[in-house]
Amino acid sequence: NQQGFSVIAHDTFELAGQRVSSGRVRDALSGGNFALAEKLLGRPYTIAGSVSKGQQLGRTLDYPTANIVLPDVVLPVKGVYAVVASLNDSEHDGVANVGKRPTVDGRENRLEVHLFDFDADIYGEELEVRFVEKIRDEQKFDSVDLLRKQISQDAETARRFLSGN
Repeated sequence: NQQGFSVIAHDTFELAGQRVSSGRVRDALSGGNFALAEKLLGRPYTIAGSVSKGQQLGRTLDYPTANIVLPDVVLPVKGVYAVVASLNDSEHDGVANVGKRPTVDGRENRLEVHLFDFDADIYGEELEVRFVEKIRDEQKFDSVDLLRKQISQDAETARRFLSGN
C-alpha cells in the first residue's frame, strides 16, 4: 500500500474447465459463438449508441438503417448479423452490418441496423443491439445493385434465424 493502492488476489473464474478471460470472450465473439460469449460475460453481448444520420443510402436500397458510429478500434464482431435491437423498452428484430462499408468506400467503423417492419424517425435515440447469429463476413460488391440483392438475401436469412429464437 506504499503508492496509495492495494492489490487483492482472487480465484480464477472457470467455465467448462477453462479460464474465463477477455481473450476467450473475443475469440467467441469473432467466431460468432454468441451463446458461449453470453455464458462467459454473464449477459448477452451488445453494442449500444446514439442513432446518427448516415448517408441515407440504405433508404435508397429499400433497407433504411439506424446508424451508430463506432470507435476506430478493432472490434470482436465484423460482418453481417441477425440482431435484436432494444429501443424505448421495445425489441425489434433486424439485420446489421458492422464494419467500414467497403462498397461505398466507407472510412469509419459503423454499426448499421435495418429493423424489420419498422418505420419511425429515431435519430438521437439510444439503440442497444444484441447479436444473435453471424450471417457472413463484410465484403465489397462491384455495384450498388449487387449490394441491394445481397442485403435482401441477408434480411431473409436473419428473419429465418430470428424466427427460431
